[in-house]
Amino acid sequence: EYLYDHTRDDRVAYVASPWHLLPRTLRHIELSESDTFVDFGCGKGRVVHQAARRWPFRRVIGVEVSPKLAEIARTALAARAHRHRCKNVEIVAADVREFQVPDDLTVGYFFRPFGEETLNPLLRDIIESIDRNPRRVWLIYVWPKDRSLAAILDSDRFRIVKELPSSLIDRDSDPVVIFESC
Repeated sequence: EYLYDHTRDDRVAYVASPWHLLPRTLRHIELSESDTFVDFGCGKGRVVHQAARRWPFRRVIGVEVSPKLAEIARTALAARAHRHRCKNVEIVAADVREFQVPDDLTVGYFFRPFGEETLNPLLRDIIESIDRNPRRVWLIYVWPKDRSLAAILDSDRFRIVKELPSSLIDRDSDPVVIFESC
């Protein structure tokens, strides 16, 4: 398997999330020490490390389809674990369509990892998780692809609470959108 081969199905080629993006989005979310953060399509783990380092999440999880990228993320996180506020950090090498969405997920992060073909089953699993364990869930979607925003809104389970300008990611792209479950 080629390290950056995300061309299967509707996945997008690996691009790292800018360092400044997570802090600028999380300031719009009410966080507590009981929150669980999941980065869907975590790549080399930059956002996972940043979430574990800067915020007192109860758990931080990165999910990555590429075993090679997942291993790079694990190695990098282990080297920086002494700097993490959150000590419960995990990288899962899995297709998100097969990943068991945890029933304590409260913040989901997406940096344009895939399109609707992958998002729809994952979104269904997130909603089923909320139904099993009712709670507020935030989704941060950066640089949405295709109809991803419509798919989330069409579920009737999330509403947009904030749209941040595309200039946050220094690209000619769509805005960063923060959703809250309703």
